[in-house]
This record gives sequence, structure tokens and C-alpha cells, in this order.
Amino acid sequence: MNSLVEPVISRTARALGAMEKFFYLLSQSHPNHFVMAGEVSGETRVDQWQDALDLVAHHSPLVWSRIERNRDGVPMFAPVAHGAVPLQVKPYGSSHWTDEAAAQVAQPFDELNPPLMRATLLHGEVRSIIVLVAHHSIGDGLSLTALLGDLLRAMAGQPLVRSQETMAVERLIEVTHGAPQTDTNAPAPAAVDAPSAPVREPVVMREPDGSRPHVEALCLTSAVTHELRERARAERTSVQSALVAAFTQAVCSLTADAPRQPMRVLSPVDLRRRLLGGSDHLAMCASGVVHPDDHSRDADLWSRARLAAQAFADIQSPERLAAQVLGAHAMLDTVNGAADAKAVFAQAFGNDAVITNLGVVDLPKRFGSLALDAVWGPSVAVGVAGEQVIGAATYDDRLHLVHTSYAPMHGLLDRMVVEIGAALNKAS
Repeated sequence: MNSLVEPVISRTARALGAMEKFFYLLSQSHPNHFVMAGEVSGETRVDQWQDALDLVAHHSPLVWSRIERNRDGVPMFAPVAHGAVPLQVKPYGSSHWTDEAAAQVAQPFDELNPPLMRATLLHGEVRSIIVLVAHHSIGDGLSLTALLGDLLRAMAGQPLVRSQETMAVERLIEVTHGAPQTDTNAPAPAAVDAPSAPVREPVVMREPDGSRPHVEALCLTSAVTHELRERARAERTSVQSALVAAFTQAVCSLTADAPRQPMRVLSPVDLRRRLLGGSDHLAMCASGVVHPDDHSRDADLWSRARLAAQAFADIQSPERLAAQVLGAHAMLDTVNGAADAKAVFAQAFGNDAVITNLGVVDLPKRFGSLALDAVWGPSVAVGVAGEQVIGAATYDDRLHLVHTSYAPMHGLLDRMVVEIGAALNKAS
């Protein structure tokens, strides 16, 4: 079991951390919860799924917590009695999982009525798809992926392995790396919290109207996935930077007019691996970087990828990253109202696109008699008008891509794959 410190199961209320609070406040006007999906083969019963879901939810105390303000107005996680996690069941093949993901993205959570997690099951006798959803204040794509693993372990009668840690990410960073030191020469945090890109006009936030986003998915073959990883390494860059480059190239190909100003493309940064010893606890543990942009139409993919990779240069040192994240969280902790959260997000954090890559998913192929065939996500909509969100996850040697948007560029994923294929075929 991965653990930062001795696991602590909290049965008492605790204040939300800065990032937890920020996304809770933003969710009041712009729901931003995460959706992950897993394709599973093997015989199962619906009651097995429900029992397993309830077990893993019991394993993560924040799932069964209300978010409410105390007498001082501080948002708190207040544990409540456990019940059954909402599980919507439909016959396998009656709808596509992307339609169910879209429905889940569009459905807000009621933070006063836990649990802060729910699921949809497309169930068949020998094949099922589970769509997992968690409020952003308690989870992200990586933690939902770990939860998927424990869900399948519970289905197979195996012991659960996730950490039951419940502290906020900034507290865990302080425990591991120490309290932040004041450094007047330090740059602003390069994160979703305070991006280092030049200040722009506030983005326009989309007003939710009850409609569902567009969600589509495709999967690269294992051969193309392997070639992409090897070629990215040879080109002195990464798969993530190549995806950012493929996205910007695809946008150029799909739009007739050049953008009026450089696009802001955000890459979430996994703090678990970089700062928290690889912890797999259910929590929101991400920061992010904004990529420099070359929106010229004649730049090749690998040149764009190397430029995109520059965004990660300033976070290679764990100590520097920890200081930046803690500084950003201290700033976010001053945001206390939903309107303020929306304004801060629109001014400082709003991006034209998010490319969120979970990397290689560390889950086994088999769980007893069950097989995990595919992992999809994350699917999420943050709230910026016109935003395009690409979720990426490599599982079973194949890169899975999901596109989520309320104003989709149709054909975006297909065009990204075309751009990747062209770059792989071009001699280095």
C-alpha cells in the first residue's frame, strides 16, 4: 500500500484545504467533477458491483461527508452515516459509455447530500462498463483510477490497497517537505493556481444551461502507442508534450483563421509522483503548467513538442515545486466566495484547452476471474466557454483519448491522430 504517513481514517470534521475549497466554490456556479470509465469482461452481478462500490466508498471517509460551513463560515468536510453509493444501472449495449459520461459531467453534486461519488453501470452477463464520478474537492483522474482498481479487487474478493489518508494536499506536502520558506526572489507559482504565462483578459465562463457536453473517445493501437513513446524520447521530449503539439496542430488544421492571441493549453501536473511518494489515496492532488505556444501553421509537431516541454522545466526540483504549490495554495486560501472563485478562475486560470494525461495506468490486467480491458478518461468540463478537454490514459500498451467539450471542434481527436501519424512517419 502506498502511504505518505501512517493512514489516518478521519471520523471528525476538518476544514477543506485551499484547492479543495477553491474547486468546491467554483462548483457552485461551474461543476467541475471528474469522470473515469473502465471496461471489464467476466461474469458479474449487479449486486456485486453495488457491494463493491459501497466497500470502496467506506474505505475513503471523505466520500461520505457533507461540505458545509461552520460557525466561522469555513467550509468543512462533515462525516455522515454511510449508505449506498448511487449506482444507475443500464443494460450493456443500451447506450455508449461516452453518452453516460456526458450525462454525468452535466449533473452537479449536492454537497449537502453525500456521498460525493456516484456511478453508472452498463451491465451485461459477461461484459460491463463502469463509469465512476467524484466531486473535484475529493478526487481527480488519478485517484479515481486507483479507486477503479480497488473496486475490481473488491469484486474479486481481494484486499483493498489504497491509502486511507484524508489530509489536504498542502498539509501532506508540508509533512513531507516542510513548511514553505519565504523567498522574495521566487517566481510566481507555475501552476493552474497561478500560471506563468503573460496576463490576458479574463476568459468568458460558460453559463450552465442543463445541456450535456460532447464526449467522444478513440484508442491508438499498441504499435502506434509504442512508436509514439519511443519517438518522443528520441526527439528529447515526452508523450504529453507531443499530445499538446498534436492538439495545437489539429486546431490549426481545423480552423480557417489564425487565433487572435496564443492559445493557452494547460497540462495538469501529478503531485503524487513528484511530491507525495506515489500515494494513491482519494484526493485532489494536482497542480499544472501552461505551455508556451507557437501557433504558426508551419511548425512541425516535434518542434512544437519541445517548445511545449519548456513549461515543465521550472518544476523539475521537488523542493521548488513544493514551494510553488504551497505559495499558490496560500493565495487560493484567501478566496472565500463562489463569485470570487469564478472571477479568480476567469482571470488567472482560464485556459483554451486542457490536456490531462494520466500516463501509464498502473493497474493489473486481471482481478480474479475478471479482466480490465480498457481505462478511459478523465472526462471533465471546467467551465471556460469554448474549452476543449483531452483526457489521456495509457493502459494495456494502448493510448486511450477522450475529448470533452460543450463547444466541440468536431473531428479533433481524429485530426490529432493524423498529426501524430504524420510526425511518426517523418524521418527524424
